[in-house]
Amino acid sequence: MTIIACKKEQTISDIDVLRNGNNEDVYSTTKLDSAQAIASITQQKLQELYDISALYSSGNKNTAIDSLNYEQIQGYFVKKDSANVLGLLKELDSLKVKLVKVKNLSIITEINGKDTLDYANYTVEYKDRDQRMIGEFNKKSQYKLLKSPVNFKKEFKFYFVEIDVKPKDSTSVGVTK
Repeated sequence: MTIIACKKEQTISDIDVLRNGNNEDVYSTTKLDSAQAIASITQQKLQELYDISALYSSGNKNTAIDSLNYEQIQGYFVKKDSANVLGLLKELDSLKVKLVKVKNLSIITEINGKDTLDYANYTVEYKDRDQRMIGEFNKKSQYKLLKSPVNFKKEFKFYFVEIDVKPKDSTSVGVTK
């Protein structure tokens, strides 16, 4: 005699998953050293900036949500100046970019006199609305970590100084004959 037991599978909705979920399985418990943490934050901020910029450039640029996106883009920079954003948006518009992926990030610190300049070298992969690759471009952006202590804790805010820093011309300035 064979007994067959049927077990009714219970489906779990997305709301139940969210309601009963916790952050333990989302965030790793491994500690990062400061260089790894800065690289991770820089990668995240670059990806966010490019995502919002691509969303803005693919919109009408005259709606309320576009205005909010533009304000958010400017919030990634030390100075809220349209000159910071103009070059990035112009490039995305001209190539008709819909999706951006930031990859191959490396952090570089340069000493210039008494100033320490922090740069991120990375590659951006641009795709059009049909997910076709437009191209990969090497970029260099300068960023700054500004102290922002909250309740006497060592906290910093991350800002970009300049996106897509162009190499300086090595020609000396002077009188030519």
